[in-house]
Amino acid sequence: WASFHGDIKGPCLFWEKEWGSIGSESYCERTVPIIDGYIRLNRQQSIYLQLMQDGAPGHASKETKKELQERNIYPIYWPAFSPDLNPIEAVWNWMKDWIQEQYPNDEQLSYDRLR
Repeated sequence: WASFHGDIKGPCLFWEKEWGSIGSESYCERTVPIIDGYIRLNRQQSIYLQLMQDGAPGHASKETKKELQERNIYPIYWPAFSPDLNPIEAVWNWMKDWIQEQYPNDEQLSYDRLR
């Protein structure tokens, strides 16, 4: 998970394999607190951010929507992988291309090197 606003990089989260799949419970436990903290930090500086995310099950479930609403976060939802609507998709594509260019033969590229 990653975020940005304008040309400013926001927080990101590498989803560890041992955490399992991204469902509503794990998304609310691991990702929503990061989103909430970042939005609150920016609000203190009079910067008001709008969360945009795709309609993946972990993002769009009733549980996740309730958790976000309790934190006064009202996202805009896009269809899954819609690069024309969701700017983070362009970032993911750029990252994949850059990694393949920089490490073409490195099949054991570790998360630590990417961080």
